[in-house]
Amino acid sequence: MSESMTRQQPSSRTGLAAGPFIISTSLQKPDAETRKFIRSHVMRGKNTRKSRRAKEPAQQQNVSRTCSSEQQHENLCWTLVQPRKIASEISLFDYVDDMKPYMLDLIYKAFVLVKPSTHTLEIVLVDGKRNDMFCFSDFPRHPALLHSILFTSQAFYDHALGLPYGKTAQLHLAKTLFHLQKIISSDEEATSDSTLAVVLSLATAAAILGDIETVKRHMSGLCRIIEMRGGLESFEQGSMVEHKSERLDFGLAIATGSNLQITRKDISWGPQVARGTNANKLYELGMIEPRPDPRLLNIWADLQVLTRAANEATRTGVKIPQGFFSLVSSTVPPRLLALKSDPSSLAELLRLCMLAYMKSVLIQIDGLGPQMKYLRGSLKYALLSQQFPPVPAFAEFLLWALFVSALSIFENLDEAWLRTALIQTVSLLELGSWTEIRTALKKFLWVDMLYDGPGKRLFDLWLVPDNELRGVGE
Repeated sequence: MSESMTRQQPSSRTGLAAGPFIISTSLQKPDAETRKFIRSHVMRGKNTRKSRRAKEPAQQQNVSRTCSSEQQHENLCWTLVQPRKIASEISLFDYVDDMKPYMLDLIYKAFVLVKPSTHTLEIVLVDGKRNDMFCFSDFPRHPALLHSILFTSQAFYDHALGLPYGKTAQLHLAKTLFHLQKIISSDEEATSDSTLAVVLSLATAAAILGDIETVKRHMSGLCRIIEMRGGLESFEQGSMVEHKSERLDFGLAIATGSNLQITRKDISWGPQVARGTNANKLYELGMIEPRPDPRLLNIWADLQVLTRAANEATRTGVKIPQGFFSLVSSTVPPRLLALKSDPSSLAELLRLCMLAYMKSVLIQIDGLGPQMKYLRGSLKYALLSQQFPPVPAFAEFLLWALFVSALSIFENLDEAWLRTALIQTVSLLELGSWTEIRTALKKFLWVDMLYDGPGKRLFDLWLVPDNELRGVGE
């Protein structure tokens, strides 16, 4: 397994449909030399307990600072943590006796494979503090946290191979639930951040596996814990608990049509980051009649600002501030879900496509889109309610709606109706190349890093053969 990563620009293949991993590191077990290093670090200090105890306070302080301090990343790609460094840091916290080499390998994969594959946009483009919910120092006191990470990592690996999770994942799931049951029976630990982290980890694993019913059960438990803490308002705005909880809650809402369970009480309907924007001057949406709700256009203006910031970050390497991204991600979903129009109208299609866009931004789990049955069904109805081939005035907007729906929600499903509508729209616009199509798409909401690679593959799969056949016929 690779121990470091060379500096490079993000690949154009990075995106929703690019496969389960965004880096090319092998998923096989570490080679013999690396395993020897891991074992040596696991065993280090076993016969020098007295001297190790003398060093522990300073060592723990250093690792805690690493977990909570703000990290500045020069690269545009996720920086791999060396497996032997993980082994070394865990060994400082007296959890060595029960740690086996395969467990260290799973922890390594959790931080350098699972997290980058499910939070691509944030890791690559958003600046800010590292996630301090999973510090190694918590493992001795919270074994449920350790086993939840091991379960998630193994389940993700099994899922990537197209397999149901096996005995290793089942073992760590059972241990997670055993220790979690003990925690929630304790008044002191039931509502701790570590307990929240365990439940969030289990819910995320269920989402990766496409098990929406299990996500619902974990979210129900998560809501009870947050209520016992005094509601979401008791957490610092922009906290990791808020961010992860809201993300899962949003995913569940667009999957099932349920109402949001975790959101702040007051919704402001004005633009949050697009201050001073006049909703009547969004010319790219000027063809939509009757005019959409101004509140919906305010959300579009916010997403325009996010889109420009993300594409600028890709181009320059200057990352988006964490506070900016948190503000958008926490204020857009509840506003979008609260607004509804005639299911067959262009305004409703606009809202649904904005939900699909936010799914791409917040939930980058390959294969999850088709599991979001509520949004998938609503999008299909709204798209089929439009005229194809489209009226020329609506053609570019519908082209964008078709691409975003295909890439974010339908993903790799070969829907005949979707393909036909896409071919007819491209033909009407007389767009013969991917460059021409991409130019039209970028008039709307289009994050290059998320959509360029999958969009080009969709073009090659669905539209190039049609172009070739048309050329032969002519």
